[in-house]
Amino acid sequence: MKSRLSATDAFFVAYQETSGVLMQLGVEVELKGHITRSDLEEVLEHIVRRWPPLGQRLRTRLFGLSWEGECRTKEMLTVTERRETLAEWRNRPLNPFVEPPLQLLWLVEGGRNLFAFRAHHAVVDGEGFFAVCVEGIHALAKKVQPQMNANERRSDPRSSAFIRGCPPKRPLKLRDALKTVQQMRRETRANRSAKLAMQSCTPGNTSILERKLDMAEFRELQQQANELGIPAGWLCASAWMKAIHAWNVSRAMDSTPLISLEVPVSLRRRRDTRVRTGNWISPLTLYGDASQSLEDLAQDLKQQLSRAVRQKSHLALPMISSPAKFLPWPVFRRLAASPELTGFATSHFVWFEQAQTLHDDVVRLSGGALQLVGQQIYPPVCLHMGAALSVLAWPEHAQLFLTYRLTALSAAGAQTLLDLMVQELGQTYMSRQQVAV
Repeated sequence: MKSRLSATDAFFVAYQETSGVLMQLGVEVELKGHITRSDLEEVLEHIVRRWPPLGQRLRTRLFGLSWEGECRTKEMLTVTERRETLAEWRNRPLNPFVEPPLQLLWLVEGGRNLFAFRAHHAVVDGEGFFAVCVEGIHALAKKVQPQMNANERRSDPRSSAFIRGCPPKRPLKLRDALKTVQQMRRETRANRSAKLAMQSCTPGNTSILERKLDMAEFRELQQQANELGIPAGWLCASAWMKAIHAWNVSRAMDSTPLISLEVPVSLRRRRDTRVRTGNWISPLTLYGDASQSLEDLAQDLKQQLSRAVRQKSHLALPMISSPAKFLPWPVFRRLAASPELTGFATSHFVWFEQAQTLHDDVVRLSGGALQLVGQQIYPPVCLHMGAALSVLAWPEHAQLFLTYRLTALSAAGAQTLLDLMVQELGQTYMSRQQVAV
């Protein structure tokens, strides 16, 4: 079975090769319970049966790239008892030409098991990868306790992306797509928005910081968003922009308060019953004046994105770049290295909303044999950004994940940057509490 890569898929291969920055996505979950190697091998077999490219390797064709060959599941699993292996795992380059683009590290510590999934961005985007990992966790829980009826075996691993821009009834006109892409090129050259103040803009290892919004904090965030008539994710995006500006000012950087964020727009339809591999996400860049109030900034961001989706701007780049998938790989690789194609936003922001509680699913599907006790996610960090923020929103709490490059920020600096974001959210929370009193 062969699967040709789209131009967007191939771009992530080219960007990693030319920049030295890893284009890898990560989901890590910690489970408590008894699990065997054969259980995991069967789960991986299940995953690649459903999504074959996850177990294949890249091949260079006369025109473009494709996933080809047998699924090499034996090469997808690594087992260790050393905790320090985890950081090495996150930062080891994944070469899709010589190994499967989905990998799993199993860290065994007593009765706890840490499963670190990672995938090359060329084979799946963040939304799809999260769904793949959820499906794998469901399959593992069912494997541990398989005695259940047919209804319990069916699961929907999909999560909600930050915004969904379904393909319109009327396609985008080529003329309008060209105008949109030209506007993007002008924005790249203008370089209007601030850059994150960092130590150096060079490739290097990444690390992850996490902060949790507990039930009271998250409910307050949701209530505030409901009163404003916007999704809660926009308040988090605004807080991230204001934190970046505050960070730049604290570093005596002569920085404009104009901050830009690259946010993903899903091209999948809500009624899709099968999650597909490949990249079905189109990025849009939003601008905001970080000197505004959190609420005004959030409203502005929402309006920008709603307007862009209405105008089908998110469809322009996939449409214009589509023919490039037929270019010979050396030519495509050289063109993809252009600064105009590698993004220009200050940072990257993504909001994942998990509608159903995965923790309860694991207990139910395993008959109580397994418990999900922790999880982390991380995206790639583009060279010029230095840091990216991801929010994993559960029904009753949220997790903030700051992924940063060690050459860009120190551990203390990254901690300060995340503190600034939480403070931005907390200031609004405190002011509302004072009004209530």
